Amino acid sequence: MNNINVLCIRMRKVFICTALLVGYAWTFGACPGAGAAPDIIVTLEGVEGDIKDNILEYLSIAQQKKDTDLTPGLVEKLHKQAPDQIRQALQPFGYYNPVIQSELVQEDSVWQAHYTIDPGKPVVIDSIDISIEGEAAGDENFTTMLKELPLKKGDVLNHQHYEEAKRMFYNTAAKFGYIKAEMIASRVDVYPDTYIAAVTLHFNSGPRYYFGEIEFIQDTFDPEFVSRFAQFHRGDPYQLSDILMLQNSLNNSDYFDSVEITPLMDESENRQVPLRITLLPRKRNKYTAGLGYGTDTGFRGSLGWENRRITRTGHRLKADLRLSEIKSSLTTEYIVPLANPRTDNFVYNAGRLIENTKTSESQKYSGGVHYNHTRNDWKESVYIKYELEKYEVGDDTGHSALLIPGISWTKINIDIFHLLVQGSRLYLDIRGAHESLLSDTSFMQFHMLLKYIFRITPLSRLILRGEGGGTLINEFSELPPSVRFFAGGDTSVRGYAYQSLGPEDEEGNVKGGKHLVVGSIEFEHQILDFDKWSAAVFYDAGNAINELSDTLKKGAGFGVRWKSPVGPVRVDLGFPLDKADKSWRIHLIIGPD
Repeated sequence: MNNINVLCIRMRKVFICTALLVGYAWTFGACPGAGAAPDIIVTLEGVEGDIKDNILEYLSIAQQKKDTDLTPGLVEKLHKQAPDQIRQALQPFGYYNPVIQSELVQEDSVWQAHYTIDPGKPVVIDSIDISIEGEAAGDENFTTMLKELPLKKGDVLNHQHYEEAKRMFYNTAAKFGYIKAEMIASRVDVYPDTYIAAVTLHFNSGPRYYFGEIEFIQDTFDPEFVSRFAQFHRGDPYQLSDILMLQNSLNNSDYFDSVEITPLMDESENRQVPLRITLLPRKRNKYTAGLGYGTDTGFRGSLGWENRRITRTGHRLKADLRLSEIKSSLTTEYIVPLANPRTDNFVYNAGRLIENTKTSESQKYSGGVHYNHTRNDWKESVYIKYELEKYEVGDDTGHSALLIPGISWTKINIDIFHLLVQGSRLYLDIRGAHESLLSDTSFMQFHMLLKYIFRITPLSRLILRGEGGGTLINEFSELPPSVRFFAGGDTSVRGYAYQSLGPEDEEGNVKGGKHLVVGSIEFEHQILDFDKWSAAVFYDAGNAINELSDTLKKGAGFGVRWKSPVGPVRVDLGFPLDKADKSWRIHLIIGPD
C-alpha cells in the first residue's frame, strides 16, 4: 500500500512538471508554432483607391496584424468582425448593400485573410434641403458658396463631401463676419432598400458684424504710418481674411519683432468689433553676411547693413557689398513707403559694379529711382536709371552714358508638398534709351525669364527653365556689355563656361549678341535621406545670337543636390553636345543661386 502511495505521489510530480514545461514552451516559443505571433496577410479584392484605403483603416485584423500579443483565437475573432467593419467602411462612399465573401486559411504560422467585396449599387442623393436664415440669406458670398458645394442631386452619396459642405458654411460665416452662425439642422437620411438619400442642411448665420475702432499699441512709428498697413477701416464688414492679411503684412514688413492682433468681442457695440494690435519693433540696425561658391563666380561673399527706421514714417536705408572673383559691387538704397507700405514704395539707389570675365571687362556707375507696386498678382516696377560705363568686350572698347527708363513685371507662385517646392516664376522687362535723352546711343530691349517647377511624384519633380531677349539697335558696337546678351554657365547652358557663348569677333573672342534664347529641362528625384539629398539629369540648349537662324549650343548631364546646414549645394557635371566641344565641365554652386 505504501508503495502505491509513493508511486502516485511520483506520478503527480511528473504530471505537474510536464504541465509546467508545456506552459513554459507555449509562452516562450519552445514548442513549434506556439510562441511567436502569427504572420497575417490581408488581401482585398473588388475595391481600389480611397475605398480600399478606408477599409484597411477600419479592419482590425489589418491594423493589429503586427501585434505581438496575437493568438490564433484572436485572429479568428478579428476575422469574424471583418465583414461588419467592411460594411461600415463602405458607407461613407455611399455603398450600403455590399456582398462580402471572407476566407481565412492557415499555412504553418501564416494566416491568409482574403475578402472579396462587391460594393453593390451605390446610394445617390435624391433630394437636398438647404436653407439659410439670418442676414446671410441675401449675401452674395453665400450665394457663391452654394454654387461650389460638393453636394448635388443625383451624385453618389459621399459622407466626406457632406462634412466638407458643413465646413464650407462655417468657414464662409467666419470669413465674412457672421460670428454667431450655427447649423440648426444637419442630417443625412439613407434609405438602403431604395438606394436613395436625403440631405438636410439648415443654417442660421445670425447678424453680420463689422470692424470697430482699430487701435495700434506702439510708440516707435507715426500712428498714421502704421495704420496704412490695414487695408480696412472702421465700419467695414468684419472679415477674418482681412485680419490675417494685416497680420502677414506687419510680420513681413521687417519693422516688427512680434505682432499680436486681438478682436475685442466682449467690447463690441452695435455689432462693431474693436481690434487691439500690439506691436514690438525690431532693432533699428540689421547686419547680414554671407559666403558662397559658384563655378561662374568663384568664391563670393557679401556684407549688408540696413537701418530699419531712418524716420518715424518708415523710411529705410540699405547698403550691400558683394565680392567675387569676377564681379564686385557696392549698392545703396533709400526706401520710402507709400500709401500701401506692404507693396508700394519708391526706391532711390546708387552703386558701382566692376566685372571682369573671360569675355569682357567693365566698370559701371549707376543711379536711379524705382516705383514699385502690385498690380493684381504681379509686382510691377517702373524705373529710370543713369549708367556710366567703361568697357572692353571682344574688339569693342569705349565709354557709354545711358539714361534708361523701363518697366518690369514679376509673378511668383509657390506651393510646398512635403519637402518639395512646386511653383513658377515669370519675369518680364522692357527698357531702352535714346540719343536725345542724355544717352550716347539709342536702343530698345526686352528680357524674359521663366522657371516652372511641378511635382511628378511625392519624391520627384520636373524643372523647366526658359530665357529670352531681343534688342533693336543700329550700332551694336556702341552697346556696353551690361546691356548685351551672353550665354553659358551654371544657370544658362551647362557644359560651357560662364558667358562663353555668343557671336565672336575676328579673333574668336565672344563679344555678346543682340538676342538670347535659352531653354532647359531637368528631372530631380530625392534619394537616400529623402529630405537632404536628390539626384538630377538635365538637358540645356541656347545661345546669344544676332540672327534667329544662328546655331544653338546644347549641353546635357547629371548632378546631385544637398540641403546642407549652411545652405543648398548643387553639383552638376555638364557635357557639351557640339562636335567642336569635347570637354566636360563641373558646375558647382554653394549657397543660393
